[in-house]
Amino acid sequence: MRGLGGFGGWRPALREARTGWPVLVVPAALSVVLTVASLLWPPVFDALATKELQRRLAVAQVDGPLVMARASLNAPRNFSGQSTAPRFGSLDSDLTRVGEGLRQGASGELAHTLVRVSGWAQSDGMQLSGAGVARPHGNPGSVSLAYAQDAADRVRWTAGRAPGRPDGAKEAPIELGLSRRGLDQFGLTVGQRVWLEGQKGATEAVVVGEFEPLDGADELWRELPLLNAPLDAAEPSGYIRYGQALVAPAGLEALEARGSLSVSATWAFRSEQQPWGTGGTAAGVRELASGAEGFSRSAVDRVCGGIVSDALPCPAGVRTVSPPQVQERLSVLVDRFAEQRARTVSLQSFALAGLLAIGVSTAVAAARLGARRREAALTLQRARGAGEIALAALRAMEAVPAVLVGVPAGWLASRWSAGERPLGAWWPVLVAAVLVAGAPAVAVWWQGRAVRRAGREPVRRRGVKRALGRSARPVVEGAVLVLAAAGVLQLRLRGAVSAAADPDPQLALVPVVLGLAAVVVVLRVYPVPLRLLTGWARRGRGTVALVGLSQAGRRSAAATALLVLVPALACAVFGALVSGTVRQGRVEAAEWRTGGDAVVLGPSQRPLPLEELAKVPGVGGVLPVRGGVATLTADEDGAVVKGVGLVGVDQSVLAALEPGSPVASALSGAGLSAPLAAGAELPALADARTAARFPEGSFDADAGATRFRVRIVGVLPAGADRDRAIGPVVGDVATGPLLVFGGPAADRLPRQTGQRNAAVLFAEPGRAGSVAGARRIDGTRLRAVVAASAATGGAGGARAAGGAVLRGAPVEVRDLAGQLRESADDGLVSALELAFRVAAAVGLLLGLAAVVLELLLGSAERGRVLAYLRTLGLGARAAAGVQLVQLLPVMAAAVIGGDSARAGPAVVAGTCVGAAGVHLRAGGAGARSGLGKHRCGGGGAAGAGAVRGGAGGGDGAAAGAPAASPR
Repeated sequence: MRGLGGFGGWRPALREARTGWPVLVVPAALSVVLTVASLLWPPVFDALATKELQRRLAVAQVDGPLVMARASLNAPRNFSGQSTAPRFGSLDSDLTRVGEGLRQGASGELAHTLVRVSGWAQSDGMQLSGAGVARPHGNPGSVSLAYAQDAADRVRWTAGRAPGRPDGAKEAPIELGLSRRGLDQFGLTVGQRVWLEGQKGATEAVVVGEFEPLDGADELWRELPLLNAPLDAAEPSGYIRYGQALVAPAGLEALEARGSLSVSATWAFRSEQQPWGTGGTAAGVRELASGAEGFSRSAVDRVCGGIVSDALPCPAGVRTVSPPQVQERLSVLVDRFAEQRARTVSLQSFALAGLLAIGVSTAVAAARLGARRREAALTLQRARGAGEIALAALRAMEAVPAVLVGVPAGWLASRWSAGERPLGAWWPVLVAAVLVAGAPAVAVWWQGRAVRRAGREPVRRRGVKRALGRSARPVVEGAVLVLAAAGVLQLRLRGAVSAAADPDPQLALVPVVLGLAAVVVVLRVYPVPLRLLTGWARRGRGTVALVGLSQAGRRSAAATALLVLVPALACAVFGALVSGTVRQGRVEAAEWRTGGDAVVLGPSQRPLPLEELAKVPGVGGVLPVRGGVATLTADEDGAVVKGVGLVGVDQSVLAALEPGSPVASALSGAGLSAPLAAGAELPALADARTAARFPEGSFDADAGATRFRVRIVGVLPAGADRDRAIGPVVGDVATGPLLVFGGPAADRLPRQTGQRNAAVLFAEPGRAGSVAGARRIDGTRLRAVVAASAATGGAGGARAAGGAVLRGAPVEVRDLAGQLRESADDGLVSALELAFRVAAAVGLLLGLAAVVLELLLGSAERGRVLAYLRTLGLGARAAAGVQLVQLLPVMAAAVIGGDSARAGPAVVAGTCVGAAGVHLRAGGAGARSGLGKHRCGGGGAAGAGAVRGGAGGGDGAAAGAPAASPR
């Protein structure tokens, strides 16, 4: 009865558990740590991701609301279609009714995100006339009347008062409020009476107040820019100055009584994530993205019902409203955030899997210690007939209660810390618990196996029988090496990051197997240098080195320490590698977005004050760069290429400011400085892929309101599309092909609505931008120059003429130091770094615990050896030296193995290590920083910033060498 013989039931197990309880503390503590790590990290990461999503929403909304709706509000009428205007006091409530109706059309996560809606209404433009009223460019000015629901909290009245209700519905003057620039450019004063003439007749108005914005960057002035400053625009009759005046809702209601049929209404929705929100979770992100995509239909259905038609206005209080047209950028931002979040989760699986592997390895070390301490008792039990299964079952009966105590304790700690957020998946906890609980039983069985093999007579075998009869160690080691190689190959073929937002088990386990493979290699190589050192010590005269190295070579406990130390050090080094790569990616993304030491970005329709910027203290040179986007139609086969980025730059100025610029060299070599005839094709250099597809191709370019001809005359060399000087505009134009124009062709690129030009500032010509250079530029003076420019204020005169009266991107000033501060706030990147820091710290603590266990494991043997040596005259200091020399080889092997093992995950992820870095090109409002996309090996995506743009404010977010690569 060898199989189960000697099993005495629960009492022997409890008795042995009482005597060996110090060893059982280890699996209990490990169960707590691994349970907390597995269950608590997902809610912690969800909280950090939600906070990052809120940051990105706030940054993106600097460029305007992410969700807007526009419609026409029709004047109140009775059942016969006759006007019942004026209905004083009804416009504001109608705006609120429609806006809230649209907002209530959202559901799920989107309903929690759209926290506020604000509306405004404006009339059509009316000619401004009257005594003393200016006629700029010989034409009367055009003024529209605007009422904004929250304007009272965004302006300060510097003269007069806010507009109110007219004394009479159809005769009394409508009260107006204008900004200082509006008064000056229309030649008006507070108290002056004017006439407003539109298609439905004329009405008298009076200027009752002068206001100024409390915050010039407020969204109200971006959406209604003519309220703050008028703008001149070219018309067939000449230049006309357009402006807006602020009125009370009664002013527009009085217009309805005087014949106005409708006013244009706009509703802007404020998007926010609360700290306790769930928008940053995997399910929340998906729900928010789908809700934003379907908001247009659901919101209109909420207001207008199931039948929506432009011919059938929807009821809106006392008025009717045309079916609202919803415009939203929220889904694009959330989709990009979801992709970057998925990549972050995948990379974090490195840290969590490494931590679990280190914890299980520590449990194995503790189990070996327990088996070694009970070696004499186990030998006696075997001699009395106890079977190996029975002895292993006793060890399991000891360990399982300890694990059953540790897992609930870890769950309670996680539940208390996570609050209302859901905990992580249970399967990693269960797998780790089973391995930790089974480690003592396996250690006893392995020890019994070694005892049995030592007592057998050698059997002569040949061929397959001889190979199968060998030790199981080569088989196990070979299996680990084969699995590691197969895992790396498979990941390189399929890509390191899957499309799922959940952790990728394969991506998480392959680095662990690589770490075990490093342990296998170290254990195989470890005896070779140790024998050499022992031989050198044997030739010496001292005994400390010889005895210590001999002990280190004979004892098998080194395997226990290395099993924990190598993965622990590998995790720590790899975490430091990821953190360093993330930081480097942040720096390069900031440099890419800045171009030089600082940059000023402004709407394409309005000129930047280049001469004034050059006079700012600290500025050594200014490089103008023009950006745009177009759709190309090839002459050769009629192929249509959409989303082509257009960049125009003067190569001579660029070469003078940055001599090493690859773009300047490529443009100069292509001879693009020759003058061009009117209507000639614009020569350009194309990226390698586009140039290979259309060698020397000619195209019709559609840039919205402008069409022109383009011809490819050369190819951008490798690295030219990563030139920092064009980064500020390249990141804001398109994600498709790239065309770079130089010389006269750059000046002829169209001024496109919604696109921006850049003025890249260099503190020192011939030197790339730096933080020190950015600090030398007088930021206060720089912003003052920009604030007073035509690009910001839309000042009248010929300088501002020719621009379309449309909403454009705001003027933005960037400096390198500020960009670095912004990128440091990326929550996804911080979460990734936190995961590796925690994993490295806990792993190193467990590695130290393994060293302590190794010391305990060999304490009896070392005590016997030292006692024998002390009787031979060995001193106390020499005895301490023996102990130290005995541990040094193990520690050295662990350091070398850990440093080499960290390269494994880097090979797996390849450039994907940088996925926590910066997405250098995604275009749009989100193009700031965050987790980018890059092809890994043969497929997949996980790199940081392997493309040219970024994501809205960190759309941002999220290193590796490719993270630094703008392509």
